[in-house]
Amino acid sequence: MAGPSELTEFRRAFVWLLCGMLLPSVALVAFGVVAVANERAAVESRLADEYRGRLLLLQRDLTERLDQAARTVAAAPHPEQPGEGDAAVRDGHRPAGRDSLVSAVRPLDDAATATDAALAEAGRRAATLPIGSHLFVSSDAGGERRAYALVRVAKPVGERTVAAQLDLARVASEIDRLARDRFPRDRAAFRLIPPRELPGGLAALRRMVAEVAPTADPASTVARLPLQAPLEGFTLSAEISGDDPAAALAFRNRTWYILALGLLYTGIGVGFGLTIREMRRGMKLSRLKTDFVANISHELRTPLTSVRLFAETLKEGRAESPEEVRQCLDLLSSEAERLSNLVEKLLDWSRLESGRKVLQRESTQVPRLLERVGEIFRAQQLRATYDTELEPDLPEVSIDRDAMTQVVLNLLHNAVKYTGDDKRIRLRARRKGSSVAIEVEDNGPGVRPQDRKKIFERFYRADDLLSRNTEGTGLGLAISKRIVEAHGGRIELDSRLGKGSTFRVVIPPGPV
Repeated sequence: MAGPSELTEFRRAFVWLLCGMLLPSVALVAFGVVAVANERAAVESRLADEYRGRLLLLQRDLTERLDQAARTVAAAPHPEQPGEGDAAVRDGHRPAGRDSLVSAVRPLDDAATATDAALAEAGRRAATLPIGSHLFVSSDAGGERRAYALVRVAKPVGERTVAAQLDLARVASEIDRLARDRFPRDRAAFRLIPPRELPGGLAALRRMVAEVAPTADPASTVARLPLQAPLEGFTLSAEISGDDPAAALAFRNRTWYILALGLLYTGIGVGFGLTIREMRRGMKLSRLKTDFVANISHELRTPLTSVRLFAETLKEGRAESPEEVRQCLDLLSSEAERLSNLVEKLLDWSRLESGRKVLQRESTQVPRLLERVGEIFRAQQLRATYDTELEPDLPEVSIDRDAMTQVVLNLLHNAVKYTGDDKRIRLRARRKGSSVAIEVEDNGPGVRPQDRKKIFERFYRADDLLSRNTEGTGLGLAISKRIVEAHGGRIELDSRLGKGSTFRVVIPPGPV
């Protein structure tokens, strides 16, 4: 197990990881919430600024158009009698030279205008203007909104001021034409909106203007611009039909933000997971190192103790007969070989880990491989036997014979160590699809489910009574797995508690 100091370091690193990753991300989320909350207002403000500029251009075009109508009135011949020519307008005809925005032209002292105080005041100012000049004025006399252009014109004897009444319905339709000319590709509708507070008699004006410049429903007003004389109280409006453009733009920006935030958190999550995994691997490696030192110390101590004991026996002459001396020497040789095997396993693992072990692969017949395994197994005199089953006509495999022999012997040694006195061990070779499977089956206690994947890890040994009473370093299966994988194969385990285990080495066929 890892020591208390290592656990403390792990927890401290974990806390720093949380602080270093989660706190900035929480701050980022808070910033994002504020940004999203202000997004719609920012988009609406941007649209309002953009369309206000367009409304100013449209207002300038409208003013020029009204000035053109007034100049047309100034240049046209005017009847001497008040109201002359208006009957033609009422009959559907417009006198020659009359502008389409002008509905009627009367002298300022006409009875219809003489009683209008607003016109009278404006007339006194217009009287000071030169011939051909004009000014605009509006009037609500009689409960009806009217707009006039007061134009200074010449008459046969002297000069006078005439009041040209503007047709508001035609002005509203003219705004639509001016907008199409100025902004031919703009999807917004530009409308003339009457004043909100109207006298009772002016309700018809609102209906008239709405009929002349209708808009799609629903529509979102993105900008408004109040107008000056002669359209005081009227407003130029830019409206976009369909979905709210501010909401659409804000939704698009929020979508990109959420996607970016999702990618960020995905990256943070992946990094967090990888960091936690590396920290756990570091802690696990520390524990494995501690366990390895304990295991290898135990494994080395046992043969070294025996070597020292028998050496002291020979040195002090306690072995008196030649038979006793021979037994001591045999035991010394056995323990020395045990130490040599242990060191060789450590060296094998070191070479595999560092990549210095190079496989010398050659085409090999499976029966020949198993014969070699049997020869070495019998030479080791393990006081155990096994049965061999070979399927006929097995394909040749491309392997390193020494390395694969070591794999099969490791499996056989495990079968010998982890079975009882009644050992029933089988070594089989058969086809598995297009590959060759070499199986070692025993009648031991089996492998617990929680240990079946871990037993192939380096230095791992199952924590049970049988493993504690059996010598080993936890490297045999790890080395076997690495060798098999280096051949492009795999090693499998089938086990049932109390009924034994089957280790299977699957090797793909093929040339070197």
